[in-house]
Amino acid sequence: MQWSDHYQRYARYNRWINHRLLDATATLPADIIQAPCGLYFDSLLGSWNHLLVTDLIWMRRLSGIFPILDELRHLPVPQRLDEILCPQLDDLRPLRQQVDELMIRWCDLLRADDAHDVLEYTNSRGEEIARPLSLILQHLFNHQTHHRGQVTAELSRQKVDYGITDLLYAPLD
Repeated sequence: MQWSDHYQRYARYNRWINHRLLDATATLPADIIQAPCGLYFDSLLGSWNHLLVTDLIWMRRLSGIFPILDELRHLPVPQRLDEILCPQLDDLRPLRQQVDELMIRWCDLLRADDAHDVLEYTNSRGEEIARPLSLILQHLFNHQTHHRGQVTAELSRQKVDYGITDLLYAPLD
């Protein structure tokens, strides 16, 4: 299996699990979704917005390797990692779906020799950074997993059954 196949799989898993966990989150009342609950980004809504914000930031950075700026043009341009792009979960869901589909299309462009690419970008502190593409993609998907873990912990605390989250059970087509 090529290294790129892993990221194509992760992008599809990402879409599946985001959809499942957003469905589970939507079973809660809006005041619970928006309430501070001790998560790093304050609330379930804050966490979902943070994931969206960071994915939009990374997709803009990654567009330097595979141009996707046309597809990004109509999407928000976040300014802060804690920005609330969508104050309601119902507003966030279609945007999350668009970004997940864009990530799949971008990862589908990956080929074996792209493993040697280096991405140069400016981070949120204004520092110039250069990192291997493979490390960036590992970070991107690991970051998602980290914050979804916080979301599932809060969903568990709220006694919401979100089902199986394992990659092994995801439809990856």
